[in-house]
Amino acid sequence: MFGTPQSVVSGVPYQVRRVRDHEVLALEDFVGDTTFVLDLNGDEYRVCGPGVPDGDGVRVYEKDEQGIGKDIRVWTVRRGDGEVFTAEHLGHVPHPAPPTD
Repeated sequence: MFGTPQSVVSGVPYQVRRVRDHEVLALEDFVGDTTFVLDLNGDEYRVCGPGVPDGDGVRVYEKDEQGIGKDIRVWTVRRGDGEVFTAEHLGHVPHPAPPTD
């Protein structure tokens, strides 16, 4: 049984410490079934779930500890300055705006 996940603040980018048990090299590391660890104010927070490319980042659908089940949160992972990667939880999943002609 999966317990309540640790609280996070929506809209705050958290630094990714590692992905799939290694240093983050590229956004492609987050595509497909993935696991990564965030720095939550000095504590580690593990995210498991599938990642899909989304514009300039990767959208990861957080699942339980085994990476299965219902979505818990949706994260957007982006490359920041230099070699820093961040993940941000949004309170809602934005949908692309319809084209205006």
